[in-house]
Amino acid sequence: MSSRLSTVTGVFTKLPEMTDFEKQGISILLVDPDQGMRETMRRTLINQGYGQVSEAKSHLSALDKIRERDFSHIIFDAKQTDMPAHEFLQNALELDETMITVAASADPTIDDVFGLLVIGARGYIVKPISLGSVDEALIMATKGEPISEAILYAKDRNEALASLMMTALDKLATVIRQSRQFDTAQLEVPKAVMRLRRSSDIARTFAKDGDEGLLEALLEFALERSKGPATRLGRLRKRLADKTDKKVPKIKSDEVDSEEVKEELSAEALQESASTEEASANEAVEANGTSG
Repeated sequence: MSSRLSTVTGVFTKLPEMTDFEKQGISILLVDPDQGMRETMRRTLINQGYGQVSEAKSHLSALDKIRERDFSHIIFDAKQTDMPAHEFLQNALELDETMITVAASADPTIDDVFGLLVIGARGYIVKPISLGSVDEALIMATKGEPISEAILYAKDRNEALASLMMTALDKLATVIRQSRQFDTAQLEVPKAVMRLRRSSDIARTFAKDGDEGLLEALLEFALERSKGPATRLGRLRKRLADKTDKKVPKIKSDEVDSEEVKEELSAEALQESASTEEASANEAVEANGTSG
């Protein structure tokens, strides 16, 4: 079993993997008109420990195989064969909506792989494939979170992709901070790393105007966010401060009970009662130690 490690601000995290038992239980259908590509992918999958691999040379023949037996995963060519790839995907998921589908393409932008993700594909592989890329793509598609519909159907794709990346980065930073205080939070770090990696890959692959367009969207997103309160507690206060004669919006209990808000409330109370910044910092450390 490989040991892929990722270093994030001094924290070493092992990315999620499939066990040999899990791989043996997966049945994969390869759909590609190129026999050499199918053979290469079959050997790669078998070398990675996947035990059940079938092949189809076209999308139509693949649908026939899906009607004959169950498959847990499908890796299919994003280019049209005897039917458009998006029609194949729609038909395949109508036959079995539980299948995990992964699109394979030498150029994901030209083949509109993003459109396939909108339809229901859970991931993609960029050709030419490598031993690690196929395995990682299957793991990400199987154990990673689906892409939010808000991202897939956004009117401004780059803005949505920037939001996806920044949200994943925020979650990772929060989880790492909590993991330094609470041992139980360390279990969430690999998931957060995986989420950030996936969102970054998707954003760089599908952003309009490439990296330059994505960078501009990230900058605009950061500028917009800087206009509002910097903390979650600040955002809660703003909601209360902006109230009118209308009914005050109800604040969810999980917002108030979250560790982030608790820490901010605790820190503020200490700052108000302390006579100097040094005293405030000391009391904050004591408070955090007590809450842990």
